[in-house]
Amino acid sequence: MVLSSQLFICLLAARSFLGVFSTPTVASSGSVDVTLKTGVFRDSWLGIPYAQSPEGSLRFKAPVPITNASTGVQYAYSFGDACPQPATSSIGANISENCLNLNVWRPNGTSLDAKLPVLVWHYGGAYMIGAASDPSYNPTRIISQSVSMGKPLIFVSVNYRVNTFGFLASSDIPPEDLNAGFWDIHAALEFVQENIASFGGDPSKVTIWGQSAGAGAVEAQLLFTPTPAPFRAVIADSSTGPMKNAPYAYQYDKPGEPYYRLLEATNCTAGPTSVACLQKLPYEVLANISNAMIDNTLNQQLWQPSIGPAGSFMPERPSERILSGNFPNLPYLGGTNLNEGTLFSQSVFNLSLPSSEQTAAFDSFIEHLVIDNSTLTTSVMQGIDQYFPVNDTSYGGLYHTGDMLFDRSEAWYTDSMFLAPRRYLFEHTASRLPMYSYYFTEYIPGNPIDLGVYHASELSLLFGPVPNPVENTFANQMLSYWISFVNDLSPADDWPKYDPSAPQVMQLMRDNVTLIPDDFSLNRTEYLSTPALLNAFEK
Repeated sequence: MVLSSQLFICLLAARSFLGVFSTPTVASSGSVDVTLKTGVFRDSWLGIPYAQSPEGSLRFKAPVPITNASTGVQYAYSFGDACPQPATSSIGANISENCLNLNVWRPNGTSLDAKLPVLVWHYGGAYMIGAASDPSYNPTRIISQSVSMGKPLIFVSVNYRVNTFGFLASSDIPPEDLNAGFWDIHAALEFVQENIASFGGDPSKVTIWGQSAGAGAVEAQLLFTPTPAPFRAVIADSSTGPMKNAPYAYQYDKPGEPYYRLLEATNCTAGPTSVACLQKLPYEVLANISNAMIDNTLNQQLWQPSIGPAGSFMPERPSERILSGNFPNLPYLGGTNLNEGTLFSQSVFNLSLPSSEQTAAFDSFIEHLVIDNSTLTTSVMQGIDQYFPVNDTSYGGLYHTGDMLFDRSEAWYTDSMFLAPRRYLFEHTASRLPMYSYYFTEYIPGNPIDLGVYHASELSLLFGPVPNPVENTFANQMLSYWISFVNDLSPADDWPKYDPSAPQVMQLMRDNVTLIPDDFSLNRTEYLSTPALLNAFEK
């Protein structure tokens, strides 16, 4: 099954299932005014700005708070603009730099003193694409089930900058502005803290949730957010760990790397004036150049969040921060899917290479998936080849396709980018944090069989509409776990905390929801989590 670049982007952002969008529900049929520190909003709460527009001299900068409240009543009936990215048909909004906005939904009949728990959603998309306006992130099903369970919640979705506009990296960028997209999320969460009580929410009961890069983003907030954390719990579906690799900012300046190529394409000069030059470029010029660079990069993954010096959002690699334990002790629910890597391995599908060429193609695939592959030495690649040999028919589990290069690549991608990082976090953290892990293994009838239980396929069961009636009961059970975690900081009485001495995960499969040992693909993930491999992939 070969996916076009456009379809790949849509699947990557979990856009294969579209819901029927409804506007935020209100407390009564009459006008409802919500007074925020930035102004008064009536009846509907879409596209509420949480920071100043990052344009002109604010482009690439950490978000700047809104200091002056708007006068008069505002009617937020439509989504705000999505942040700059390659356009797709399902983004659900216009695109512009004026994109730092969020959306709020609450159950009908919510009083201003209800003090409901709050769930804040962050989209995936490889830090390259995504928008809160995507119709597949309609929270109507989530809110409705929360009410039916007697555990009502408020749902917030956040836009944050992505790609060149959100994760521009270079030694020329001031440390405090590196990873502007992560600072956007922090600013939005601070805004929620200051304003959610006006909607009937409890700022002390905020859970942050994301999938894929969105999961990586919320994990990064846990590990690196300035204290005190503006949330009390984290849900991470298929966290990227929290990113697939995390080079130092200066590595992007090397010839052939993204910042170097961006300056070449824009005729800006390297050095202290380069950022100012990029800030002065017309938006359309910069966006077109950025989008072209994204589309010409394997899996569109042009940028990753970067490690910076002191004063930056991430002053050390995530694996080092995890070992240090220097982050809040907050409840965490996270897991992976059986076939995370199938969506990301489409470039090697059905190449029909002879066995003698397979390992070279496999190694090349890996080497093109990191920002700076100079760290992938011959010994590193030989070790990977030994742990992921040719002709291992276990790759993909039940969804082994027989296309060995594809199966081998997707198995490595699943283990290296998702499973190993999840295990590393849990093994080193669960002794002090209340952590709950899952393994999603449900193949949804009607999905492409070659993709198996693919990355983001669980989201249709959570957000809906549930794509196949046979999944209804299971989907409701799965969603009940997420809602209970938001309310109770535990998914269920029969889902125990992760114990590193006897690790178990909850298998999420229709008619077979059960605890299983966390030992699948264990020898591979242990190898991938050795210091040598973590250093090689800069995790």
